Amino acid sequence: MESGLEALWVLSAVLLVSSWQHWTYGKAVPQVPCYFVFGDSLFDNGNNNYLNTPAKVNYLPYGIDFATGASGRCSNGLNVADTIGPQLALLPSEQLGFDSYISDFGSCTNFLDGVNYGSSGAGILDLTGHLTGELFTMNIQLYIHNITVSRIAKILGSEEVARKYLSQCIYVSDMGHNDYLNNYFLDGYDSSQLYNPEEYAQLLIETYETQLEKLYCSGARKIAVFGLIRVGCMPYNIQKNPNELDASSCAYKLNDDVQIFNDKLQKLLRKLNNRHSDAVFTYINSYEIDSDDQTNTGFTHTRKSCCEVESGSVPCKSLSFPCSNRSDYVYWDGGHFTEAKAWAFGKRAYKRQSPKDAYPYDISELAKLKLDDSDAYDINHACPASDGEDDCLISSQK
Repeated sequence: MESGLEALWVLSAVLLVSSWQHWTYGKAVPQVPCYFVFGDSLFDNGNNNYLNTPAKVNYLPYGIDFATGASGRCSNGLNVADTIGPQLALLPSEQLGFDSYISDFGSCTNFLDGVNYGSSGAGILDLTGHLTGELFTMNIQLYIHNITVSRIAKILGSEEVARKYLSQCIYVSDMGHNDYLNNYFLDGYDSSQLYNPEEYAQLLIETYETQLEKLYCSGARKIAVFGLIRVGCMPYNIQKNPNELDASSCAYKLNDDVQIFNDKLQKLLRKLNNRHSDAVFTYINSYEIDSDDQTNTGFTHTRKSCCEVESGSVPCKSLSFPCSNRSDYVYWDGGHFTEAKAWAFGKRAYKRQSPKDAYPYDISELAKLKLDDSDAYDINHACPASDGEDDCLISSQK
């Protein structure tokens, strides 16, 4: 009991100092102490720059509207993860309120604010994307996060204080796109021969369940899990499947398959919420948010790439000239959003405009939740050690 009270006192002091520093420099106090990002190319903010892989976009015209140029984001500017975290002049009273973008793991120096682990090409399955070279799969991202948690525990002085601190943070996970795009739908992988769409979605969900449990065991308690967008509406997939387009000019088979995953994911999150009363797993309905009558409203071009893309490819041609009216386009390249679309998407994920956008909570509501953290100090209460592998590493990486 005494150690718990001491940890609470130390954490209160840490949060007070953090708030004082923001007030002193005239900065807004973030709604949560930290923000952690797990994901693929829709969330990657530069992690692949450090890897031996062609799946990186550290060249123009990427980043043409970003302050420092090509950063590794698959966009002309910000991506969806960026739009959720910072408080900018553009949105002075919205989003989580951080005064800068959350850093990629390779360049991160302030782990207390959070880390973005997103990696282009990454998926739930370790096999996904391996034909393109190195990447941070979801399992690797979780492994790296354990290193971060260890560093935070060292900074704050104890594992108890770290767990209390981490339980108040926001965690977002956007995984599964590449398990279809760079695996199930792609020549060179045999997954579509081994599994029908129902079986494959179930394989992904069972693997994802284990991964989300590991995230919980590392101290996460406020977790927003993004469903999959309408991948059949990506310019690349429209071009690749010209004979399978529906009335909305999207590859309907691809959309149907990812919706099987989305339906199962919602059931999984309800299962996790029933299992863990001290945590909340909320579903961000990316498929609904991405629809033409939602965030695509107001865009002139919803099925075309803004930048020049070679036939049968996704990335922009190096040093090519993109469209000048970028705010009129949903897609920047063959498969990734423009900054304008990212803002429209991120605002809906953060503050739902319809009950369908997010449930049981949107991210703004998740940030304000007061959860029972009585188990925060007792890792063995909900996370017993597994056979041969510690699912709940907090101090194994020194």
